Amino acid sequence: MAAIELRNVRKAFGTVEVIGNVNLSIEDGAFVIFVGPSGSGKSTLLRLVAGLEDATAGQILIDGTDVTQLGPAERQLSMVFQSYALYPTKTVRQNMSFGLEVARLPKADIRTRVDAVADILKIGEYLDRKPRALSGGQRQRVAIGRAIVREPVAFLFDEPLSNLDAALRVEMRIEIAKLHQRLGATMIYVTHDQVEAMTLADRIVVLDRGSIQQVGTPMELYQRPANLFVAQFIGSPKMNVLAVRPDGSALVFADGRRADLGVSFPPRLAHVGFRPEEVQLLSIGQGHLQGKVEVVERLGSDTFAHVGLGELGIITARMPGNVLSISPGQPVGLGLSGNQLHQFSRDGSRLS
Repeated sequence: MAAIELRNVRKAFGTVEVIGNVNLSIEDGAFVIFVGPSGSGKSTLLRLVAGLEDATAGQILIDGTDVTQLGPAERQLSMVFQSYALYPTKTVRQNMSFGLEVARLPKADIRTRVDAVADILKIGEYLDRKPRALSGGQRQRVAIGRAIVREPVAFLFDEPLSNLDAALRVEMRIEIAKLHQRLGATMIYVTHDQVEAMTLADRIVVLDRGSIQQVGTPMELYQRPANLFVAQFIGSPKMNVLAVRPDGSALVFADGRRADLGVSFPPRLAHVGFRPEEVQLLSIGQGHLQGKVEVVERLGSDTFAHVGLGELGIITARMPGNVLSISPGQPVGLGLSGNQLHQFSRDGSRLS
């Protein structure tokens, strides 16, 4: 398989820079996910690695070899797209073997490879069917199988599950994770869905407006986001963030309310963040802030209470699914822990 490195990679379309001076190292066998909102540059960065876009500046190396000037076929990568892009008139076997036939591999080798990959993906019984006779999940397996039979040095996935319904996305996430464990292959995966990123990746690359905001394991990003953007992008529901100014061991909120949390805060503090599970829902009059429940979401395993704080906006509290003593319109108190607060400066960078 392959290690992949990007050195000072830039991409501009005319005067518009969409990727700005990216440096990134991906270890051999890693499962790395590019995640970010629409327009963040994640798909463009993947296409630069694949050779489908030319870099404006910088180098792309695969196993130490500079491939910046090489075309897609010469990089020995396989890509799985959002669209299955299967030939509708060919059978599953013919779709999977087509690239190998173009490469003029012996027919016996092609059959062996296709049968082996079909067994891995559990699509052996569909080899004689055409794509129209398959479900969406089965078609995506065929698209992935077509990539595997080429035995590439790395796999690139561009939002491969976006066209599937919610249940199939969960099923295919598990299949892709198992596939990575079985093949031990280097994989780069693009998604806008941070749940996919958290559940699949060894490391996540968070992008915004063409720049890398943070690289780390899923739990590193969740527990210690580098800035406000990462803090509110990673996690579902997103992190609660409130504007504050410090006053000794107290926080003064934007509407003038004050909460003494018993810890010292740095003078540069401008925002505090806390995950929904890090806030306590208490009886009215207790805790550090007072509010009113606006909406209650019951998801079975979890209950989410969205609490209005007037000028401060709405924050979310996570509770066990069996909590029934909360309802819309109910006044509540909110308890915070000074030691659990994520602290950010005015420019959004992490302070502690």
